[in-house]
Amino acid sequence: MGETPMVDAVRGVSLTVAILCTLVCCLRLYMRRFVVKSFGLDDYLVIISLLLVNGFSALAYTITYYGLGVHQQDVIERGDLVVWLKIYYAALCSYLVVAASVKLSLTTFIMRVFPQPYVQRIGYAIILFIAAFTISGELTLALQCKPVRAFWDKTIVTGKCFTNETMFAITMYQGVLMFVCDVVIIVLPMPAIWKLQMALRKRLLVLFMFSFGVVACVAALVRFSTLVYTKDTTDMTYSAALSLIWMEIEFNFGLLAGSLSSIRQLFKIKSIFSSKERYGSSSRGYELHGGGTGGGGGSASARHNNNNSNSNKRAWKKGGGILKTSEVTTTVDEYHPEYTGSSGEGRISGGRVELSSM
Repeated sequence: MGETPMVDAVRGVSLTVAILCTLVCCLRLYMRRFVVKSFGLDDYLVIISLLLVNGFSALAYTITYYGLGVHQQDVIERGDLVVWLKIYYAALCSYLVVAASVKLSLTTFIMRVFPQPYVQRIGYAIILFIAAFTISGELTLALQCKPVRAFWDKTIVTGKCFTNETMFAITMYQGVLMFVCDVVIIVLPMPAIWKLQMALRKRLLVLFMFSFGVVACVAALVRFSTLVYTKDTTDMTYSAALSLIWMEIEFNFGLLAGSLSSIRQLFKIKSIFSSKERYGSSSRGYELHGGGTGGGGGSASARHNNNNSNSNKRAWKKGGGILKTSEVTTTVDEYHPEYTGSSGEGRISGGRVELSSM
């Protein structure tokens, strides 16, 4: 147990979201590398983002042992304020880098899955903006004091740093722009998703997976109200804790938004075996019945159906993105004996179109 409930909250949230995000991202990378056997730029960016996000979580967890979530007077009395300021400076400077890595991984993922021209154009614009904004914003945060060590070494009487009001304005400005980027990234694939030729239930499922990005946006929005801690000159060690919690949620849920769709292939593999057990007897019954009454008509129909499926696969694979990684598979849901013509052939009733993992 920590010294205050806020300490326990920071540690609990940091550990929980870090473990969840690491598990999901590792599953995603495993599926992409060894099952789908297609490892792209977005996957490499996920590795970088995961390392940075976990590094930030480690900072968040570590700083609780040096005063985060504890009232500042108590931190001063036990002599931990200088160490706290050093770790806080590292966390403050790393915010834009970690946020940019998460946003870039999600943007490149969306660009890979959705090859539509408008997605590509907006995606490249987002990447360029994030890169330029991160570099400029990082320099501002890192050089807020002259010399830099004056940030934590208050014995340097000649040192100059931004005022608390200036830091509040800078962090709010950066937070708002990052939030706008989050919204644009999450909304970017929505029109394309809604136009997919798939069942409404599956479209809603895809939208649900992207909803974790909405949670990240909400976390960034809520964090705005906590940025007033930058103006707190008497108890910053305590008031900064809540802002750090929302940063943790923002980073980790942003990574989850781009990784959940890939691990759906795990359930896809399981469903393949269950489908064989469920539909295998129906398919065999159709071939035997057709062959017995129509002199092999059923087998010919099955071969024709299989050829159509193969041609559909080739047609879908001409494109890129989601079309490239998708398959059209037809399964026999039910055989109706009453649908027999003069040739004795039965009809296939029903069908299913499935999208493979993104």
